[in-house]
Amino acid sequence: MTTTDAPSAPAVTRPILEVSGVTMRFGGLTAVNDVSLTVGEGEIIGLIGPNGAGKTTFFNCLTGLYVPTEGRVAYKGTVLPPKPHLVTQAGIARTFQNIRLFANMTVLENVLVGRHSRTREGLFSAILRGPGYHRAEAESRARAMELLEFTGLADKAEHLARNLPYGEQRKLEIARALASDPGLLLLDEPTAGMNPQETRAAEELVFAIRDRGISILVIEHDMRFIFNLCDRTAVLVQGQKIVEGDRETVQNDERVITAYLGAPLEGTTAAPEDTQ
Repeated sequence: MTTTDAPSAPAVTRPILEVSGVTMRFGGLTAVNDVSLTVGEGEIIGLIGPNGAGKTTFFNCLTGLYVPTEGRVAYKGTVLPPKPHLVTQAGIARTFQNIRLFANMTVLENVLVGRHSRTREGLFSAILRGPGYHRAEAESRARAMELLEFTGLADKAEHLARNLPYGEQRKLEIARALASDPGLLLLDEPTAGMNPQETRAAEELVFAIRDRGISILVIEHDMRFIFNLCDRTAVLVQGQKIVEGDRETVQNDERVITAYLGAPLEGTTAAPEDTQ
């Protein structure tokens, strides 16, 4: 595999995400088994593995969609509450493997939805529409437009989300996630369905996000994308982390090669088919 060197990450000063021993069971099936992972400030970390490895389930444990059966998830030293809106307020945002835009809302309105967790105006302010409400609304709109400019979608602000090409819908989902001003962004297969040109643009966008001081944890099946992008990569197979390291370490690990060729790993428990 031919790859190019990724730009070097800023010096990591401290962990921003610390995951210790996370396990997720569904009845008798173990989807994620004792997984630990650390993401430092300024890092881009990859998470790869075959279909059914438990990658999306692991993301769901990090973002409060699932309450882990065991383990601990901490952001900036504080254990996260198992509620998605509280995780977002804490500073973690995510995108989804299957795009979840508001199809009949405009591009701008979709990003404004992402600002909700950062607005402070209450119900009465919204009803009375006083100066505070209008000020907050103007600030949110300005921030949303800035993010659309950043992601290359400013000229599509008034278009319906459903009318965007697929690659731009992916960008819009990222812009909406960034609207919550996260310190950590989780990307679930951001290049799925993209052509090579779109994939390259997505890679440049991820580097630009990191340059803004946002750490990134990314799930992806495109190995070239992952190894161009990431400072470290962890590999999940049947719910277990089997290796973590730089590009050379992961590419040359026999367990990784075996997993991608489809041979079972001794001592592992298969995850449900719908957990990616």
